[in-house]
Amino acid sequence: MDDEHTGPETPAAGADDPLLAPLGDLIRAADAPPAAAAELAKQSFGLRQVDTELAALVADSAVDVVGTAVRAGKEATAPRLLTFEVAGPTETDEPQAVEVEVSPSGRYRRLLGQLQPPAAARVEVRQAAGDAVRQVDADDQGRFVVEAVGVGLMRLTWQRPGRNAITTAWVRLD
Repeated sequence: MDDEHTGPETPAAGADDPLLAPLGDLIRAADAPPAAAAELAKQSFGLRQVDTELAALVADSAVDVVGTAVRAGKEATAPRLLTFEVAGPTETDEPQAVEVEVSPSGRYRRLLGQLQPPAAARVEVRQAAGDAVRQVDADDQGRFVVEAVGVGLMRLTWQRPGRNAITTAWVRLD
């Protein structure tokens, strides 16, 4: 059989790169991702433990229509209540959650938390603005307090001895 050409040749890998590079530059300049999205993507690399479970935000009094109507006129001083839960089965099949009351404290926020089920744990607060991680210990009833948390994106991670760490979704503190 002779070497007859039967179809288009496959270009070499990367042959289109010189043509696509200016197009990519144009798209990035015209429609750059929001700075907050880029920062969250960078911060997600801080979640390095494969066994870490994610707790999703399931209740937030700042977006609860009924709660807002009741507190009309007091939004700036009323505490914000957040509830995070692990979706699906956990390693112990017990519901894993954290309830957090966020209170204004000058230009900072104060977090008063309760882990479910109640137990001692190491709790860390990570904020998207900066690399500082604050750690506190929850008592044997799962209660903890974190003073002077800055305004902005924040997430909590808690670790109980002998169990996988649990990390909340990012939430904005205003």
